[in-house]
Amino acid sequence: MKILYVFGGIPPYANSLLNKLVDKGVEVVVVIPHKKSTTIGKGVKVTGGENAKYKIITSDEKKSILGKTYFRELPSIIDTEKPDIFVAGWPFFLQYFTQPRLRKSLKDSKTKFVIREIPFQVPPYGKLKSFYSKKFIYDEDMKLLNRQCLFYPKQWLISNFRRFCYSRADGAVVYASVGKNILPSYGIPTERVFVAYNSNNSEELLRIKKELSEEQSALLPNNHRVIHIGRLVKWKRVDLLIDAFAKVLPDFPDAELLIVGGGPEMENLQRRVHDLNIASSVIFTKEIYDNKLIGKYFQASSVYVLAGMGGLSINDAMTFSLPVICSICDGTEHDLVSDGINGFFFRENDVVDLAEKIRILFRNPDLRKKMGEHSFEIIKNKINLDTVSDRYINAYKTILFD
Repeated sequence: MKILYVFGGIPPYANSLLNKLVDKGVEVVVVIPHKKSTTIGKGVKVTGGENAKYKIITSDEKKSILGKTYFRELPSIIDTEKPDIFVAGWPFFLQYFTQPRLRKSLKDSKTKFVIREIPFQVPPYGKLKSFYSKKFIYDEDMKLLNRQCLFYPKQWLISNFRRFCYSRADGAVVYASVGKNILPSYGIPTERVFVAYNSNNSEELLRIKKELSEEQSALLPNNHRVIHIGRLVKWKRVDLLIDAFAKVLPDFPDAELLIVGGGPEMENLQRRVHDLNIASSVIFTKEIYDNKLIGKYFQASSVYVLAGMGGLSINDAMTFSLPVICSICDGTEHDLVSDGINGFFFRENDVVDLAEKIRILFRNPDLRKKMGEHSFEIIKNKINLDTVSDRYINAYKTILFD
């Protein structure tokens, strides 16, 4: 089975998944631009293909008539590689709409067309107004998009482009269960939507966790240490976490907030901490890509909080047996966190509710421990690199042979 993917760049988690697919007997080819695509978020690390077990083809990235990125030479690559399955995520699958030549290449080579999607901001087809009247959409800089003058006409066009592509796709693989409810409204049969989940290199993290159990902690022990890991961009809402932590601190004067990451919001967040007079209780690091050091910080913490957008950092915190507090993330949170079981959901943008959820876990060490154990069991048994790769393979086999 030969799979051809298109990416704007290869993040570490994708590199781990692709290598795992190769280990399990799948031939993988990846098409990426010569340099990091604008489709990749600010500060997101991409690999240069280091340690890749799959074939990498670089191609010129162009803008289509829709203003979206595509690879003009993709049809020629399909003609040459003749993959069994072609997999494209947003916005790359729109090339199926804008380039008839791609559709012909797929047909001539008998290649199946599969869409890879994270549908957390995708409304059900035909329900734009009801969806966006209840759900505010922001970009990474927390600019509200709903109120832009052309927002609804643009979304109407996009929904119809999606419908064209989805109704003709041979299948779709989604990161979160919510996709199983949304995508069929665009014309793809429910049985052709496969939930694969998402995972970092959990095997490496589990190995590191075992090693760290015999090593000294990176920080002094503190049962009231909150950790956040991620890029410091506005929609991560680290500012909200800082405000909530400031409300908790009078009740737990020994508490610490550990903020791991870097990005354009670093100075603003440091200024906020200074203005709240809590600088002695907040630790900032820079970007860290060393999984062992990240593991040490998880090991030294008691609660993980993701106050805004994100997803994979939840997996990582759960791998290190931490309870998770989160709100509206990228849709994967509902497959990872069960409210009251291995963490809590707080009301979106509600600093008071977030502070109270932190207090509950600080007050109850036994609950923290029990929730952390549940977190680890979910990673161990349900959502990890091995199970996620199996789900991809099973989805592809079903699409090819059923």
